[in-house]
Amino acid sequence: QHFLRWQHPQTAYLWEANGFAYDSTLGFADRAGFRCGTSREYSMFGVVADNWLMTLREQPLVLMECTVMAQRYMGLGQSEKAIEYMKKLKATCEFYGGDFTLLWHNTEVTTPQERDIYLQLI
Repeated sequence: QHFLRWQHPQTAYLWEANGFAYDSTLGFADRAGFRCGTSREYSMFGVVADNWLMTLREQPLVLMECTVMAQRYMGLGQSEKAIEYMKKLKATCEFYGGDFTLLWHNTEVTTPQERDIYLQLI
């Protein structure tokens, strides 16, 4: 689910009605980190229905590779600083018992350096 196509609360209700277990849309496009204030999975909340607690779960998106590397966002490229930043996010998730939810586009593992950074994170 691309964040540009998400419509709250309609998309969440549609996902739940169609048996989807979780969503990982909630993350920052321009700065990697903890948009939801956590890296732990939680139940989504219904804002229209009488049943406020949904069975649909949110797995917060902590890191999208282009957020850190792309010039239009954080602009760190494939530098050591970028790798350190990404590893710090992962370490923070592990420290607090959360999940390191990573979105890495398949178009960004085409060079040996991109693959190396990806493998360091997984």
